Amino acid sequence: MSKRILVVDDESDVCLALEKILDENGFTADSYENPLLALQKFKPDLYDLVILDIKMPKLDGFALYREIKRFDKKVKVCFLTAGEMYYGVYSDIFSLPANRFIRKPISNEELIKRINEIIFEDSTIWIRSK
Repeated sequence: MSKRILVVDDESDVCLALEKILDENGFTADSYENPLLALQKFKPDLYDLVILDIKMPKLDGFALYREIKRFDKKVKVCFLTAGEMYYGVYSDIFSLPANRFIRKPISNEELIKRINEIIFEDSTIWIRSK
């Protein structure tokens, strides 16, 4: 059974590209451009990983992270950002390791590698990128 990933990014081209890359590499991906709609449609225990853009209108990635964690404490979350790295500022607040912050642009291979590292942190079985 493929791992399920939710992508939330306010740029439609990023959502489409990530869905395609994830699907081509054995994942099942859903995406939303609207963070409020993503929160409304979010279902606990459905996703193995949630990838959030940090800078989004109406609800930024950190606020969305807090809301998602209220519904599903077990889901793994990482942040995708084109801006400066937020790890130093927010790692202590959210108790997240550095690998939970992915800077774009990123190669497809590196993205899949990082996603596997997060999803399978305690496992040696990875989904291989094509």
